[in-house]
Amino acid sequence: MHLIIFSNILTPRIKYIFNFIFKDILKAELEFTGNSQYFLQNEHIKISYGEEPLGDELFFKRTALLFSNKLEEIKPKTILFGEYQAPFPVAQSALPFDVFAASFFILSRYEEYFYPKKNEEEFRPSKSHQHKWKILDKPVIDEWALIIKSLIKKKHPHFKFHEKNFQHQPTVHFNILPNLPEGLLNRTKFIFSAIFKKENNYLSSKFDRLTGVGINNEQVLDEVNQLFSSKKSNPLYFVDFPDVPINYIRINGISKILSNQSVGLLRPCASDKQKMLEIKEGLVKLKKINPNPAPVSSQQLEILKFPICYLNILNSGITSDYSMGYSNVPGFRAGTCTPFNWYDLQLEKVTPLIVNSYCFTDYILQFLTHEAATKTIHQYIDAVKVVNGTFYSSWSLKSLSSNAKYKKLKLLFKEMLEYAGN
Repeated sequence: MHLIIFSNILTPRIKYIFNFIFKDILKAELEFTGNSQYFLQNEHIKISYGEEPLGDELFFKRTALLFSNKLEEIKPKTILFGEYQAPFPVAQSALPFDVFAASFFILSRYEEYFYPKKNEEEFRPSKSHQHKWKILDKPVIDEWALIIKSLIKKKHPHFKFHEKNFQHQPTVHFNILPNLPEGLLNRTKFIFSAIFKKENNYLSSKFDRLTGVGINNEQVLDEVNQLFSSKKSNPLYFVDFPDVPINYIRINGISKILSNQSVGLLRPCASDKQKMLEIKEGLVKLKKINPNPAPVSSQQLEILKFPICYLNILNSGITSDYSMGYSNVPGFRAGTCTPFNWYDLQLEKVTPLIVNSYCFTDYILQFLTHEAATKTIHQYIDAVKVVNGTFYSSWSLKSLSSNAKYKKLKLLFKEMLEYAGN
C-alpha cells in the first residue's frame, strides 16, 4: 500500500515538493493522479490538494504558489501556529496553512532570487522571512513532514513508513599553500604576483607562521583523521587552491593523507566567466589530490547568490554542494536538514544538484563563551535528531589544530562528535 496524491493540475512545483516531503523525508512510496474517478476508486491512502475534498480523504487546501509558473515577488500572509508564524494561511484544511506552498517557498529560496537585484551584498539572515516568522532555528519542513505523518497515521493506523535514521556529517575546509619556486627571477615574479592577487595565500600563510597562528596542514589532517579512527563516519574535506601553476603547489603529503577520504572543492561560487574558469582549474588541481572524487562536491562560505552560483556550479560538472547555510548566524537557511535537489525557479525544473545544508560554522562559535557554544551545538543536534535528519556543520582545519588560539574550538569539535554519537 502506498500514498496516492490527487491534484486537478500536476505542476512541476507540486511534484517537486510532494516528492521531497513524502519520499525524501518520510520515505513513503508515492503516486500522483489528476483523475478524480481513479482517485476515488483507489484503495491506497488518499491525499488531495485543491479547493475542496473529493471524499473522505486527507485534504489539504491549496493556495496559488504551486500552480504558478512565474517568478514574481510575493509577501506571504501568515497565521500563528504554535510558537511561530506559518505562511500561506487557509481554512477548512487538515492544517491551518498551505504546508506544501510554505515548504516550497522556503526550500527553493524563493525570496533570495529578488535580493541580488536590489543589493550586491550577501543575503542577510535577519532579512529572511524565516527570521521574521521565528523558524530559522528549526528544520521546519522536516517538522511539518512529521505532523503530516501523524495525521496520516491517525487516519490510517496500519500504514507503515520506512525508517529514516539520524546522521552526522562534519565538513572541514582548508587552503593548500604554494611552494616558493626555484631561482631568483621566478621567486621575485612569484612574490610580486602574491602581492597583487587576492587569491594567493602565500604571503598570508607566511605572516601566520611568523605570528604563531599558522598551522601545518599535513600535521593537522593527520590529527583529525586519528580523531575519526574510532568514529562511525569521516569528515568531508573541502580544499581551496592558490592562483598559481599546479607545480608550485605542495600536494604530495596532503594527497597521501586524503587518499581514502571524501574531498571537494572549496569556494567555487562564480558570478562571471572568469570565475567559471577558476572553478574548472580548481577541479583539475583537485584531481591531483584525489583522482576519483565521487560525487564531485563543493562548498563556498562567501556570498551565495541565486541562481547564478548554482547554475555555474552545475555547468562545471559539480553534482553535490554544501554551501547552503549562513556563515555568521546559526540556522537552517533552506528550512531542512534533509539533502534535496535544487529547484531552478527560472527554468521551473528540478536539477541534478544535491544540496546539503549546514546549520552553523566554527566562525559563529568562536565569539561565544564555551557554555553558550556548547548549548548552541546541543540545540541544533537535538533539533536534527528529533526529525531523524542529517546534521551538517562547517569547520576550518586550523580550528582543529593544537595551536593555543584554537583550543576552545578544537574542544568544541570533540564535544560535538561525542554528543552527536559519531
